[in-house]
Amino acid sequence: MNNFWQRTLTGILFVLLIAGGIFFHPFSFFIVFFIVVTAGITEVKTILSKTSVAIDLLSTLLIAVFLFVSTFLVSSGISKSSIYFILIPIVVFLFVRELFAKNENPINSIASSLFSALYVAAPFALLNILAFYKGVYDFKLPLAIFVLVWINDTGAYLSGVSIGKHKFFERISPKKTWEGTIGGFVLTLIVGYVLSLFWANMSGLQWLVFAGLISISAVLGDLIESLFKRSVGIKDSGFILPGHGGILDRFDAVILAIPMAAFFIEFFNK
Repeated sequence: MNNFWQRTLTGILFVLLIAGGIFFHPFSFFIVFFIVVTAGITEVKTILSKTSVAIDLLSTLLIAVFLFVSTFLVSSGISKSSIYFILIPIVVFLFVRELFAKNENPINSIASSLFSALYVAAPFALLNILAFYKGVYDFKLPLAIFVLVWINDTGAYLSGVSIGKHKFFERISPKKTWEGTIGGFVLTLIVGYVLSLFWANMSGLQWLVFAGLISISAVLGDLIESLFKRSVGIKDSGFILPGHGGILDRFDAVILAIPMAAFFIEFFNK
């Protein structure tokens, strides 16, 4: 199977899995993003192994998984917010471990472990809050975020391939162009307006601002992930998705888009 068809098939299956998991049931939503969080942490561990920083996979995974799971339980009403206090001994364990790990730079190790857990898990913990924003599970808002990110990526690719000439952040991502970035932004605004016709939870203007914010955040999230990979000299974060790389390669845009979406919904969707 050549690379084009491999990427196409993987891309279709990926979209069906994510969209289907969000749409079908809260439990399928939970399972999909639980896997994303755990796989993402292992990929961060692999990326950092290319540097002098050594993180403890168990501690980092425990913090990330607990952050995601506990937020799901609280958001869905299954548990009280007091469950968050369990995070305290987990984080303490990370610090105490350094007493016995004999790392040359324990501060870097602790900081990198905490950063890794927050970078991967915090966005999907916030996605739980958005999914249960009105107190009951509603697939619309989480699915809208992914649809807008995918549309932005598609629009940027099509515009960049057809008319892209002027480089955009060439130092970090040589293939990105201004034409592609603008094309993705415009197409995302159009789709955002279309979504406003079907989902009346926000006004048309709010949907346009929301879509624009998602587009900008998605581009920045992609650039940040590229910056991390370029700094350690790798092309892909992993190989779990044939033709597409790793989990972080496919979720780099939403890692920044989800928090900005949560910020917008909380403060501007009143």
